[in-house]
Amino acid sequence: MIIAAGLSPAWQQILEVNSLQTGEVNRCQSAQWTSSGKVINVGIAVRHLGTPCETIFPAGGFARELIAAEMEQLGVSCRVLPQQTPTRVCTTILDRSTNQTTELVENAQPVTEAELAEFRSEYLRHLKSAQVVVLTGSLPAGTPSTFYRDLLIETHCPVILDARGPELEAALDEEPFLVKPNHEELERTLMTELPDTDSLIQGMQEINGRGATWVVISQGKDTLWATSREHVYRFTPATAEVVNPIACGDSLAAGIAVGVHRGKPVPEAIRWGMAAAADNLTQLLPARLCEKRMQAFFDQIEVEQIA
Repeated sequence: MIIAAGLSPAWQQILEVNSLQTGEVNRCQSAQWTSSGKVINVGIAVRHLGTPCETIFPAGGFARELIAAEMEQLGVSCRVLPQQTPTRVCTTILDRSTNQTTELVENAQPVTEAELAEFRSEYLRHLKSAQVVVLTGSLPAGTPSTFYRDLLIETHCPVILDARGPELEAALDEEPFLVKPNHEELERTLMTELPDTDSLIQGMQEINGRGATWVVISQGKDTLWATSREHVYRFTPATAEVVNPIACGDSLAAGIAVGVHRGKPVPEAIRWGMAAAADNLTQLLPARLCEKRMQAFFDQIEVEQIA
């Protein structure tokens, strides 16, 4: 089983417009509402890949019942824990004239100490059945930056950690199996600019040196890099039609987790994750993956060990 756990779900509106005009009235050609946020996207993606998964997150306000109902409809096994504050609402605007995506992101509301304790208890209850864990998403204001580190202390299976900044730094002491900040998040964590490939790889291996077994940096349609302390891999992504890029990073994490769960070598698991991200890119709603479509993308992805 895989556990997907995080504190920052969202109720997501997706709007398509023919041409976005700021400062003007824009009429949408379509509007969709769906459950989202990193932890939910990972749970939905893993479910679509047919791997047992428990998705754990808090939710509150009017969105709680909507999220719970959709997750049940999708067949995603989850624990939707009660939260006093309402779950955030985020909006994605897809401009079809330019293929640009505009995101309006509400920050996650604070979680109380009692709610954090319940989350931790629920996580530990399922942990004994887990072979892989994905800890993902930003921490709400007021949550200790050591929150993910404290969960890692209790976790004795591979952990894929999608975090940044102080929470990533704190977690490195517990040697997560794989971390996947994006380029900007890596710069923020290291507090330095990484303007070229050499500095990027050096920064990634600095994170390896601090404790992460693997570091993965994705860059959309450009090269994906993966490093361990000893090795550097370069991956060339597949070409995919852009429909909605939201949840591509989450699908990447989910695909890697499924690959690791199936016993694939890490470079092959990363290719599978990249295929998941490419498939997600072609779908309007996040994380609705299909293994048959993914296989075609997987076959296009090139990998080269350069160190």
